[in-house]
Amino acid sequence: MEFDKLYGVSNVENRLDQPKATAIQTMHFNDTIKPLIENRCVVCHGCYDAPCQLKMESRAGIERGASKAQIYGVERFKNAKVTENISDIPGLTAHDLNALRKEGFFPILNERNQTEQANTQASLFYQMLQLKQQNPLPKSKLLGDNFDISLNRSQECATIEEFEDYKNDYPLGGMPYALPGLSTAEHTELTDWIALGAVMPAPIPPNAQEQAMIARWEKLLNGTSPKEQLIARYIYEHLYLANLYFDEPQTSYFKLVRSRTPSGEPVDLITSRRPFSSPYADGKTQPTLNKPDVFYRLIKHTDTVIVKRHMPYPFGDAKFTRITELFYKPDYAVTSLPDYELINASNPFKTFAAIPDKFRYQFLLDQAEFSIMNFIKGPVCRGQTALNVIEDNFWVFFLNPDSFNRFKTETFLNDNVNLLQLPAGSSNETLPIWYWRQYAKDQKEYIKNKLNYLEKLNLDENEINLDLIWSGNGNPNATLTVFRHFNSATVVKGFVGPTPKTAWVISYPLLERIHYLLVAGFDVYGTVSHQLETRLYMDFLRMEAESNFIMFLPKAQREAIHASWYVGTNDEIKDYIFSDEFYQTPQTGIDFKTTDPEKEFFKLVGEYTHNAQVSTYNLSSLPEDNTDKVMAGLRKIPNINVHLLAQVSFVMVSDGDKNQVYSLINNTAHTNVAGLFFEDDRLDPSEDTLAVLRGIVGNYPNAFFQVNKSQLDQFVSALTSIKTEQDYSELKDQFGVRRTSADFWSYADQLLIWYKANQPKSAGILDFNRLEDR
Repeated sequence: MEFDKLYGVSNVENRLDQPKATAIQTMHFNDTIKPLIENRCVVCHGCYDAPCQLKMESRAGIERGASKAQIYGVERFKNAKVTENISDIPGLTAHDLNALRKEGFFPILNERNQTEQANTQASLFYQMLQLKQQNPLPKSKLLGDNFDISLNRSQECATIEEFEDYKNDYPLGGMPYALPGLSTAEHTELTDWIALGAVMPAPIPPNAQEQAMIARWEKLLNGTSPKEQLIARYIYEHLYLANLYFDEPQTSYFKLVRSRTPSGEPVDLITSRRPFSSPYADGKTQPTLNKPDVFYRLIKHTDTVIVKRHMPYPFGDAKFTRITELFYKPDYAVTSLPDYELINASNPFKTFAAIPDKFRYQFLLDQAEFSIMNFIKGPVCRGQTALNVIEDNFWVFFLNPDSFNRFKTETFLNDNVNLLQLPAGSSNETLPIWYWRQYAKDQKEYIKNKLNYLEKLNLDENEINLDLIWSGNGNPNATLTVFRHFNSATVVKGFVGPTPKTAWVISYPLLERIHYLLVAGFDVYGTVSHQLETRLYMDFLRMEAESNFIMFLPKAQREAIHASWYVGTNDEIKDYIFSDEFYQTPQTGIDFKTTDPEKEFFKLVGEYTHNAQVSTYNLSSLPEDNTDKVMAGLRKIPNINVHLLAQVSFVMVSDGDKNQVYSLINNTAHTNVAGLFFEDDRLDPSEDTLAVLRGIVGNYPNAFFQVNKSQLDQFVSALTSIKTEQDYSELKDQFGVRRTSADFWSYADQLLIWYKANQPKSAGILDFNRLEDR
C-alpha cells in the first residue's frame, strides 16, 4: 500500500502539532484509555525487555514506537546505542523523535495527515488490535505451534508499511499476542481513541507541596563545596533507579536525574551509558571545584508503575534528616573531586574515599532491601545465564556497621582498593576466561590480605558471635530473602519460605561491589564479553558472601558444609573455592546445641534481628486463619515432584466477593551454581523445595490458579499428589486460568485490584511475557 499517496508523507510534526488535550479528552484518557493500555498492553510492553522495544508505560514510549533491534538475546561484539533513557520531562520533541526515527524506531501511531481514516489505516497500533479481532485465539486448551512464547523467541517487528505481509504471514499475530483479545467494548474505546488522533495529555506536574519538597532536596544536593558535590554524586549513583516518594502512602513518585541546568530552570536531562559516565559532552572528565556544572534534579515520574522495575524508596522528611545527619553534618574533609575517567569512576572505593566508609555502609543498610533489589530488578537481571550465578533460594543478612570503629576497617579497605577493580573499568574486547583468572588472582589476594588483617587483630573465639551481625535496631531490612525464578528473581524483607541451603553475610565492600558490578556498572547495551565478565565476577562476590556466613559456623564443620554447596565443580574452580584460606578465621564463639548448625544459626539470627515481626508473606500459625492452614498443606508435596510446577504461580482463593492471593515459588536445587553453562546438568530435583507464601511474590508470573474456598482442600490434595505432566495438566483443567481461558482478563483485573489494595508499596503492573502454555 502506498501510504504516502493515500495519507500524506510521514512526518513526526504531523502528530506533535496536534492541539493540546482538552479537559474532556484528558479525563477520558486518564479514566478509560490509560487503564486499558496499562492492563492490556503494558503487561507485555514495558521496560527493557518489551517486545520490539515498544515501551507503552509512558506517553514518550508510545510516541517513540518500536524497533527491529533487540536488547536481549543477541551477542554483540560492539556496544549498542543506549535507547532506554526516554522521559516525559522535558518530553519528546520533533528533534528527539526525528533522531529516534533515524536510529530505527518506527511509529505505532499515525504520523501522516491527521484524518480519522489515516489515524486508523496508517496506525500500527490500530491494525494490530484489528488483526486480533479478525483472528481471535483458537478455541483450544493450549496455544499450539502457531505461537512462540519462548523467552528468546524471534520477534517479527513489522512497520505499518510491512503490515500487509505480516498480516498474511502471521494472521494470529494480533495484539494482545498469545492472549485473549479485548472485549468488544474495550476494543471500541481504544480504536475510537486512535481514530480521533490518540490524544495524550501532558503529564501532571508536581503540586505545590511536592514542588516545595523538590526545592528542598535540590538545594541540599546542589551545594557548591567539594564535600557537598561528592555527597550528591554518591547519592545519585545509588538512587538513580529508585522510585522516590515523599509521603505515606505513596501518591506520586520522582526520579533523581543529572541536568545541565540548575534548580528553577527547566531540566536539561543528561543521558549516559552509566550513572558514573562523564556528564560532559566535550569529553571533559574533571568536575569544577566549588562551582558545580552538573546539577541533581528531581522530576516527577509519571510512567505507569511496572513491578519488574518498581523500586520504591522513601525520600520524605525523615530521609532528608537522616541523610543530613549521616553525610553532611559529620566533620570530614573533602579537598578535591574525583574525575570521571572510567578506570576510576567505576571503582567506588577510589571515587568516594573521602566519605567515611561507615557512613556509606549505613546509608545502604538503611534500605538494604532496595540495595539488593537494584541487582534483582535492574537491567542485568534477565535470562537464565544472567541469573544462574545465584542459588534459587537464599537468605541475606549483614555485618554490623559498628565493626568499622571496632576493627578500624577503613585503613584495610584503602590499602586494598586496587584489588577491588570491577569489570566496568576494563575493555569489552578481551576474552572473559582471561578476566576470570585475573579476577580470581585479585580476589584471592584480597581474601588473603583480609585474613592476614584479621590475624593481626588477634581475635579470640568469643568475638565471632552475633554482635558481628547487624541487628537492624528495629529496621526490618536486617534480614532478606532472595528467590530466583530461573530467568527472573525477587527479594523481600525477612526470612521467608523454607530454610535454604545457603546464606550470604554481606559486608560493606561486598555490598558496594554488588551495586557497581550489577547495577551502576552493568551495561545492558554492552558487548557479550562485558556481560560474561560481569557474570563471572559475580561468582567471587557470591563465594565471599558465603564464606562470611561459614565464619560463624563451627570450624570443624565449615569445609564439609562449604563443599556440599559445590558438588561437581571443575578443578580450576575447586582450586579457588576449596583453598584453606576460607577456613582460617578463629573458632566461632556461638555455642551450638544441635547437629545442624546452619539451621540453628538461622534461628539465632532471626531472633537477634526480630525477623519474625518482619514478613507478612509467611503463613499465619493462628488457628483462626483456616485458609493459611489449608494452603500450608502444599508443603507436603514430595521434593522430587516440585519440578512439575511453574517457577512462580499465583493462587487466588475466593470466598464470595473476598479474595486472598498466595504465591507458590518453585525453588530448583542445584549441585552447584559455579558453572556458566549446562545448568540442566547440575539440577538436583530430589532437593527441590516449594515456598508457599501469602501475597504476591514475583514480577513475572508463570501460572494462575482460581480456587473457591469450598474447593481448597480438593485443590491442595490434587496438587500435592501430582507425579506426572499429565497430572499437572489435569490440575490446570480444573483450577488453572490459562492464557487461552475466556476469563483470563477478568482474573488478571481481579489480581491487580487485590495487589494494589493489599500490597500498595510493591504493587504495579505485572509482566505476562513468561506465562506458560501447559
